[in-house]
Amino acid sequence: MPLDVVVPDLLLPPQAPEKLRQLRLPHLERWIARGRSERLELQGLAPWLGRRFGIEPLPVAAVSLAADAEPREGSWLRADPVHLRLATDAVTLHDASLLDIHRDEANALVAALQRHFASDGLEFMAPHPSRWYVRVPAGEVPRTTPLESALGRNVFGLLPRGDGRINWPSAITEAQMLFTSHAVNAEREATGRLAINSVWFWGEGALPPRVPKAYAIVYADDAVARGLGRLTGARVAEPPATAENVDMVDAGESVLVVLDALAAPLHRGDIEAWLAAARKLDEAWFAHMPRLLDRFEQVRIVLTAHHATRVAAIDAGSRWRWFRGRKSVNAENA
Repeated sequence: MPLDVVVPDLLLPPQAPEKLRQLRLPHLERWIARGRSERLELQGLAPWLGRRFGIEPLPVAAVSLAADAEPREGSWLRADPVHLRLATDAVTLHDASLLDIHRDEANALVAALQRHFASDGLEFMAPHPSRWYVRVPAGEVPRTTPLESALGRNVFGLLPRGDGRINWPSAITEAQMLFTSHAVNAEREATGRLAINSVWFWGEGALPPRVPKAYAIVYADDAVARGLGRLTGARVAEPPATAENVDMVDAGESVLVVLDALAAPLHRGDIEAWLAAARKLDEAWFAHMPRLLDRFEQVRIVLTAHHATRVAAIDAGSRWRWFRGRKSVNAENA
């Protein structure tokens, strides 16, 4: 029975600060060096999950909605709240990790979106303060750019495009105008908080008739992983505090653990928080690899990032590959 341990946003992009790149994680480095490694051309956690569950491309919005609320029919988009920052010749996008959105703020802004776009047949909802959704009429689903791919970038050229009657770039502009004059943002700016000044449409698609079961247990806070677990009938739970608390399963079944504590500090640009979270993962999880290998026939460490994904497969034989040299997780991305 294999165990997959997925750590998003530990692999850093080439432009990441040198202080992050210099981080050494002795336990993780030891086991990656002893494992069989491969590099996958998959950009981010959601594409990797889609491949594992046999759904490519993955309808991120419909799947995460199954975790945040319940499975719903129809085609869905995420309509996530964001902050667009104006520069001299660009508009850069920042996600909800900077915004600390309250439940009442989400309710008020989504209600305003619903009133404004009701005549277009759009149906908005916000089951989570930082994850908003919109059901889209048949024939109106656009082609979009994933939020993770747009973070920190100039949004021109990344806007959604469709072939129906809805002009999606104009819809984003209308949402911006709607939010600019909204009382929620007046209050936020009066108290020194960033405005929620737009939404980002992405993650298009409808749920497939059936989602193949890939794991008996899914430990995750990530909504996409939890949604896939729920849709397949897996047991879904929050990640354990340490590797020692992972439950066993029957022979032939698999377990998934998604440890995404690095995503929010990386998106916020909080260097010290990212470093602290990475060191904590090394001690709480990868220091216990010998115990995991006593219980699982194989442990796969999966490092997902927007630019690439690395997988290290570790089994009982890896214990004896002590002669392999260790290097920084991000040495190959320097």
